[in-house]
Amino acid sequence: MAGPADVTDLNDRSLRTLTNQEKSVGAVLLEDAFTVITARVPSVADRLAATPADTAFNALVVQIQCAMVLRVLNNPDGKLEEQSDDYRYRLDAAVSTGALYLSDAEANLLSAGDGASDGAFTIRPAGQRRENGWWVTPDLWEPSL
Repeated sequence: MAGPADVTDLNDRSLRTLTNQEKSVGAVLLEDAFTVITARVPSVADRLAATPADTAFNALVVQIQCAMVLRVLNNPDGKLEEQSDDYRYRLDAAVSTGALYLSDAEANLLSAGDGASDGAFTIRPAGQRRENGWWVTPDLWEPSL
């Protein structure tokens, strides 16, 4: 599966009209982006294939795929900083490590609600639901009738 995003989605999310070369490279990068997404969050492929289709989740995957590719297309040289006098620039470390990446925030968005555990959990103390009763004393819960 190549992912739900296509070149039209990419062009619609760009702040400028993409050139033919950028569209061609963008199509390949969209496939690469989906591979990165499914490698990091394996449940994405299953959630996209689920019936009935979750259109909100599908739109989120398209948004994140396009964001990953546009980071590369908008800054192909990977510049993080540039200066004018005695010209100086600094490369973005993310670009030097592979350019196309899924941020932690994006991965968290994709994995939210998938039912898979991150290894962390929350323990909620008993008796905190006061809508069904009240604490008469610190040791006695009185349910409402």
